[in-house]
Parts: sequence; C-alpha cells; structure tokens
Amino acid sequence: MVKLIRNATAVLILLLILGTSCSTSPEEEDLQKSFLWEAKSDGTTVYILGSVHLAKAELYPLDDTIEDAYAQSQILVVEINMNDENLVKTEKFLLEKGVYPAGEKLQNNITDELYSSVSEKAMEFDSSGLLLVSLNMFEPWVVAVVITDMEYMELGYEVEYGIETYFLDKAENDGKDILELETVELQLDIFDGLSPELQIMMLEDAVENPVTEEELELMYDAWSNGDTTQMEQLLFEDIDENPEYRPFYDKIIDERNLQMVEKIEDYLEDDDVYFVIVGAAHLLGENGIVNLLIERGYSVSQR
Repeated sequence: MVKLIRNATAVLILLLILGTSCSTSPEEEDLQKSFLWEAKSDGTTVYILGSVHLAKAELYPLDDTIEDAYAQSQILVVEINMNDENLVKTEKFLLEKGVYPAGEKLQNNITDELYSSVSEKAMEFDSSGLLLVSLNMFEPWVVAVVITDMEYMELGYEVEYGIETYFLDKAENDGKDILELETVELQLDIFDGLSPELQIMMLEDAVENPVTEEELELMYDAWSNGDTTQMEQLLFEDIDENPEYRPFYDKIIDERNLQMVEKIEDYLEDDDVYFVIVGAAHLLGENGIVNLLIERGYSVSQR
C-alpha cells in the first residue's frame, strides 16, 4: 500500500513536520514508450504524464517525447502547485485535520506493539527522539505518510528531482499558466476521511513493509520505459493479496480519478494544448484516467 501515497500533499506534510486499463498491446511491445499519453478531441490535445513525485538526478534528462509534448503546450496542470501559498495552507489544514485534540496522542490510539514499531522506525531516522515526539501528536495517516516519505529520502529519492518540481520550475521560467486538479484541503480531507481502521492499516503497512531499493528501482525502470504492465503490477499487487485494502484504493485512487477526468474533459473542450501531470497510479487499470477517457469516446494513445 505504501507505493500509493506518493502525492504532492504527502511531500508537503513531510516538509512541514520536519522543518517548520492501459496495458501495452503485443504489437507495441518492441517500441520504446514513455509514461505519457496523448488525448485528442476535435479541437485540441491534452498530454497526460504519469508522475513520480520523488526521484533521483539520474532520472534526467527526460525522454524527448515528454519534453516535446511540454513544449507544444500552453498550460501546465498539476495535482497541486507546491508553492509558498500552498505550504502555508498545508500547515494550517494539517493542524486542523491531522493533529489529535489536546490530551490525545498517537500512543493512546494504537496498540502498544504498533507504537513500539513506530518508535523504532522514528529513532532510525532521528536518534534524538524529537521526531517521535512530533509524530505522537498526529493521527495514523499522517505518521504513515511521513514514515514512507522518509524511507524514500533515506534511499536517495528527493522532492527536488520529482517530475512536478521539474516542470513547475520550467513553466514558471517559461511564463506558462499553471492550473491545479485538486486543492491542498481536498487531498488532506481524503486522508483524514479514512476510517480509523484504514488509517491504522496504513500505518502498519508503513512500518512493517518498508519500501526497498529493489522495489524502487523496478518502479522507476517501469516509468522510464513506459512499461504499464510492470508498473500496474507493482502498484496494485496489494489488492489481490490483501482485499481489505480495497476501500483505501477506492478513496485514494478511484474516486479521485473520476474527479480528475471531469476536469480533463473540460480541457479537451478548450482550444489550448494542456500538459497534465498526475501520479502514475492514477493512469492505470480499469478505473484509471486513460481507460475512463477512452470509455468516454476520446482518442487516447501512449507516446
């Protein structure tokens, strides 16, 4: 499950706490693809790039197909624009939604065994104990996000090399308009709206099944090669093995996909060319954005 909480707000949460179905057809298998799709209407084109939110410098330079699609666009669209204004909003909403009321803390709302595991994990990242003190203020979903993001960063994956960061910087330098598919409050509401049972399951998964270098290398190889079959297997294998995760996936992925598709349809009715960046998991599978657009009659092809 940890693989699916790579999103802009998750990264912002980490920074604040620390510092403040689309499978490749047989005939296409021999052709090099990128993790980019082209959706066409009668009037315009919308490019949709599956993102990795944290990465290493080695991910660059990006494929020319991706860079060319960006160059042809007038408008960049991301899940959330990680600017100073949204950092402030995230801090505000996080204190409203993710922190326990006075007198409550994480330790009193999970089992002793799970809290012991969280403590051990926190001490791995910060032997001073300050991180654990901070985490004890927060609900399980926040702690799960922080632990998972820190695992990525311990392995050398950084926000500054993420796809959104790269293209947001380019768009600002190029003077392109930047739009958002979601808001900070919406993303935090989704996590905060998870049942206590799902939040605890999410936290258990974060401490008991830490992401490994091998998993990440496979995932980033799949992204670089446009290998949707491999990426789908890596991202969604948990559902088959653990059906109890299904409600989590429904909330974090499927329901958001429907809302994102509505906005992308609006872009397809415009005259401008849009370059949309969403987490890679949102593009894949029967309920993914690519398949939803195809079902609604749009021409969509992987580039």
